[in-house]
Amino acid sequence: MQIGSPCLYLGSFNAEQFWREADISSLPAIADPQADKIVSIMDELQFIFCNSTDDVLITRLPMDSSYKDYLWELGFCFSYNQFPLIELTSGEEKRSPKGICELLLNTENDDYYQDLLTPISRLSPYSIEPFTKKLCQQYGLQCPDLDIEIVKKVNSKLFSHQLAKHLFADTMGEIVYRASDLDAVGQRFLQSSPFLIKDEFGVSGKGNLLISSKQILQRIVTYISKQEREGKHTRFLLEPLLNKQTDFSCQFEIDATGETKILSIQKMQNSGFAFSGIQTAESSFQEFLDRSGYFEQVEAIAAQLHRVGYLGSICLDSMLLQSRKIVPVVEINARKSMGSINHYIDRFLAQFSAQSSLMFFSLGLSHHVVFSEILQRMQQAEILFLKDKPSGILPLASNTLNVNWQLHKASPNPKRTYKGRLYGSVVSNNDEEKERILNTMDNIFADLDIQRLN
Repeated sequence: MQIGSPCLYLGSFNAEQFWREADISSLPAIADPQADKIVSIMDELQFIFCNSTDDVLITRLPMDSSYKDYLWELGFCFSYNQFPLIELTSGEEKRSPKGICELLLNTENDDYYQDLLTPISRLSPYSIEPFTKKLCQQYGLQCPDLDIEIVKKVNSKLFSHQLAKHLFADTMGEIVYRASDLDAVGQRFLQSSPFLIKDEFGVSGKGNLLISSKQILQRIVTYISKQEREGKHTRFLLEPLLNKQTDFSCQFEIDATGETKILSIQKMQNSGFAFSGIQTAESSFQEFLDRSGYFEQVEAIAAQLHRVGYLGSICLDSMLLQSRKIVPVVEINARKSMGSINHYIDRFLAQFSAQSSLMFFSLGLSHHVVFSEILQRMQQAEILFLKDKPSGILPLASNTLNVNWQLHKASPNPKRTYKGRLYGSVVSNNDEEKERILNTMDNIFADLDIQRLN
């Protein structure tokens, strides 16, 4: 396979839902179908991986034409689909979610996609899905040589905990397989500190539950016991709540020979347990990691992943404690990540001697907002990133803004606020300039009668 050969980019940013078994008990959570819908169409962000007009980016919804033109003016090169893979109707919202590979296999516009993908020889997915291999077979693509069962295994928090325990003797936490064990181990943990219950495939704020009292623990034990009586099995990881200073991640790749290529270290900003922003770690922090032996730990982790048959992209979530101790394995994400996206944004920005701070604006819309108007307002206010003005905000997706409004546009509820997000890279030379850019963006939202929710 030649590195420069035409490539297809696609993927699901919420692939964890396709790896989780249906008969496993789950933690209580507040359903948020609007947030789930936004995450399902974040696939536009993958334009950053494309290298030429021969590369194809396929997304669930076609990219807004004004946004595509803006990206092309910046020098990003890719082809893209002009037919949707999902229908934005309120009925579609209620159907079981499907990965993008399954959607593409079952599209009504098969001839169109066959023509679009005829020149393509290989696939670079964001994550491996149950239908990834079948998609490659149908379109004659060179596919990552990965069994879905290996992917599921490596992404499991139970696996990452066991791997960490094997490599690092001071790894803390216990796996429980019954509600009664959850009760007993949880009671013991509470004697010294609050603790976390982690779902095997929880992600970005879902599937992590903080237990700070016996009363809360008993409610969860009762909740899980009821599911076990209904025939479900229990698998949770319990970890003490650590005195954290910094969340960070290491992006690396493992090739077929087991060689590891470290791409970047990203510092994360989290709200609760959910992602809210990310930027490449400063050189002093990376030097500290090097002196502390962190990169040798990464090599040891990669060797274990290769030993069980995994190759490809990895995002290793790690943590620096207030004591300056490094926890190398918080969890393992066997896929691309927001960190890898930010790394590729920084590669693009290197020509401007600039770096990215990736974030998103969580918004509330009571009316339809045309994406081109957002771009126009940003340009008028001189905060839109441009080649001749390489500072401001580089928008990273268009459809995440309006998707929930679009779902209900036939009969919108005038009293309801529909959730949207604007993902962007804030490019600025200093914190003062960054604050000015963000304040200006807030003023644009206010002028357009859009609520800022974060």
